[in-house]
Amino acid sequence: MSKRIHSFVRRAALVLAGISLGCGPLAAAPEELPPLTNISGSPRLPGKFVWGDLVTSDAAAARKFYGRLLGWTFLDYGTGPDAYTIAMNEERPLCGIVQAPPRAGTNGHPRWVGYISVPSVARAQKAVLKAGGKEFVAPRKFPKRGEQAIFADPEGAVFGVMTSSSGDPEDFLADPGDWIWIQLLCRDARKAAEFYRAVAGYEVAENSNSQRENDYVLVSEKFARATIMEIPKNNPQMRSAWLPFVRVKNVAASVTQAEQLGGKVLLAPRPDLFEGRIAVVADPTGAAIGLLEWTGTVKAGGAQP
Repeated sequence: MSKRIHSFVRRAALVLAGISLGCGPLAAAPEELPPLTNISGSPRLPGKFVWGDLVTSDAAAARKFYGRLLGWTFLDYGTGPDAYTIAMNEERPLCGIVQAPPRAGTNGHPRWVGYISVPSVARAQKAVLKAGGKEFVAPRKFPKRGEQAIFADPEGAVFGVMTSSSGDPEDFLADPGDWIWIQLLCRDARKAAEFYRAVAGYEVAENSNSQRENDYVLVSEKFARATIMEIPKNNPQMRSAWLPFVRVKNVAASVTQAEQLGGKVLLAPRPDLFEGRIAVVADPTGAAIGLLEWTGTVKAGGAQP
């Protein structure tokens, strides 16, 4: 299977890890990736975050952490430095894991990268560059997966875009272990909202449920897909970034388990934040991930704002 491991993810991992790649071309022949969904007739859902990749300095440690904390299982593609692991929840593919140790003296660090479904990767690419973003990994097509690329917005938050060949995973009420939400933390929420409106065609709604100013919801086809929140001014060290959330059965128990597995608590549950049902932890390699205890009967990503 190693011959089919795609250089796209490897290149992305190296870029995000802070390793200089020069201008060498990608491999000439496209390599194989599995489709996002095997359900026939799946529609495309522009604006939905449909995939994620974890770029980490220790893939084995990440697998152990997420497997025990969230119950994920794993499918390996290849071995050695070009290995790519797909994580699954109840046989649903959720994300990929790729290893790329950061180069000394760079600001690369382990992180999650979410991919937005778009009708055209080429149009998204043009919109990113026109709006002041940066291209990290150029658009590339894969026979079964579709086309994808990785960019950074003007504040440096990294994200991917994808046009899936098989359609997108349907909207459903997330089970424990599934992705349930994603949030952008940034310095200028209004400008960020306009950037993602231009890139992915979102409608932008101000979050009237928030007690903070300049909180926005990104909406596509009447579905809330993500929120944008401003980083508090008293936290100048925090970097702009997308933060994905996974549904858990009990957030307090999950936080305790994350610490026992070598993770670090970045934001402990607090009564004033979503009634104490939300937390943020870092895995043992330093990648941040949100935990959300969802008690509603409606899709967390499907409610109209």
